[in-house]
Amino acid sequence: MRTMGIFALQAALTAGLAFWFATDVIGHEQAFFAPIAGVISIGINSGKHMRRGMEIVIGAAIGIAIGDLVITQIGGGPWQITIVVFVAIMLATFVDRGILVPSQAASSAVLVATLLPPGDQGALDRVVDALVGGIIGLIILAVIPRNPLRAVRREMAGLISKAALVLDDVAEGIEDRDATVIGEALETARGTQAAVNAMQAAMTSGDETIALSPIYWSAKRYSTSLNRALVPVDNVMRNTRVLARRAEIMVDDHIVPDPEMAKTIREIADTLGHLGAVYEEGGSKETRQELLKIPELTRRFQIIAGRTDLSIADGSGLSGMMVLGQCRSIIVDALQICGMSRESAMAALKPTVDHPWQTPEVWGADDEPQDPEND
Repeated sequence: MRTMGIFALQAALTAGLAFWFATDVIGHEQAFFAPIAGVISIGINSGKHMRRGMEIVIGAAIGIAIGDLVITQIGGGPWQITIVVFVAIMLATFVDRGILVPSQAASSAVLVATLLPPGDQGALDRVVDALVGGIIGLIILAVIPRNPLRAVRREMAGLISKAALVLDDVAEGIEDRDATVIGEALETARGTQAAVNAMQAAMTSGDETIALSPIYWSAKRYSTSLNRALVPVDNVMRNTRVLARRAEIMVDDHIVPDPEMAKTIREIADTLGHLGAVYEEGGSKETRQELLKIPELTRRFQIIAGRTDLSIADGSGLSGMMVLGQCRSIIVDALQICGMSRESAMAALKPTVDHPWQTPEVWGADDEPQDPEND
């Protein structure tokens, strides 16, 4: 309820102001669609608010035009409504692929075919009401905005923490030679695409709120930083899925890897868990905890990276080698989430070839960079 409080206030004010403007200012007698369009344009879910508002207007205009044209020619009735709805949806889809456009076109066409006589002014009023509702919704979003980046941080934290839990289960499965535990962890990892989509939608909505509301214009810099972290967060989960799948095969093949492999996976999981907790708090600005913890977690990932060499996968076959590769990839992704460039993150890895494309800067447990040639 606390999370929905701001949205409830935005929707209530939008509905009331849209209805007042359409009836008292413009003079529409039945302006029921103005508050409806306003609430839809704000949207209970994250997304493109301006885009959603335009989709409602476009859909309403198409539906009314088709309803007027077709009903004037063939009259009203059940089969006429069938034709009107089909034509309205197909034409709306051709004009715009937006999710709301076809449904708004269909409902507007039905309105003309059933309640409003063709050519009646009430049909055109519906388009105006949709525009009024959408515009007032955007104004309310600018004046009383939700924290634009809190939802993004929450979704990022959830994905990072879930990856940590999956990796911890994978480490347990490797240590206990239990492929079932790893398989269950893999299923958990495979069910995260909806969360990835929610994270990306929340970022889109947050960017739009920052652009609309002067209150949050100062958050543009931090929004840029979070945007850069979206792909690495997604990649952490993707690489975790691949790691779990190969670990399951490795255990099924009765391969007993070096104990250092499970230890490394567990260390990555533990550090990711702390990173997820850091992102759980805060909103449009960096928190004090983030400023203190991120450098510490960055060093921890760098130290782990400095130990992930080929010896961990000795004797574990192709699957073990791929598990090691995914560990290294997750570390690079995590360092990018912490703010490092991909090149700097790659440099933290223990070299596995004689001439790595990125000059190594391997960190040891004493938090000092080491020369890999003298390691």
